[in-house]
Order: sequence, then C-alpha cells, then structure tokens
Amino acid sequence: MIEDIGKYNYDDSKSHTNGEFDLVTRDEKGYIFYKAKFKNKPLQQKDVEEVISQVKATSLDCYRFGFISRSGFELEKKDNLILIDLKELFDDID
Repeated sequence: MIEDIGKYNYDDSKSHTNGEFDLVTRDEKGYIFYKAKFKNKPLQQKDVEEVISQVKATSLDCYRFGFISRSGFELEKKDNLILIDLKELFDDID
C-alpha cells in the first residue's frame, strides 16, 4: 500500500548536480522512483542505468525503479524495474 506519493527534486551544490523525478511513492519497504520518457524511440538500458545512478546519489532508500515510456522498451526486464508503456495508461495514444 502506498503511504506517500509526490515529486522529488534535488540540487547538490557541492557536486553541481541536480535532478527531478516525475513521481516517487513510499510504502513499508521504501521508495519507488518513476521517470517518464516521451522519446520517439524505445527506452534503452543506458537510459535506465543513468536514472538509477541519479537515484542512488540521493539519500532515499529506493528498492524499485519505474519507467513510463511513450515508445516502449528495448531492455531486459528485471525484478527491481517497473516498465509501463504509455499505451497501457491511455487507449487513444499512438
């Protein structure tokens, strides 16, 4: 059961990095970070790894990573990934 839901932004002035996560949920196990990508090509493994490294740089206990993609995915599905095709959310998206 989701206990909290929201958006997460960070700005680390020491490392000169910042970022934004579209959706973050928290339950009894920890956090799930979601990133939505609206590219015209399927989401690749390198895109996922980039986001995961950003999340790991935060101090939050994230145990899964969610990705929403307009053009699908070209990567190996793993247990710690939630992959949602935008067409699953909206029937009239082409």
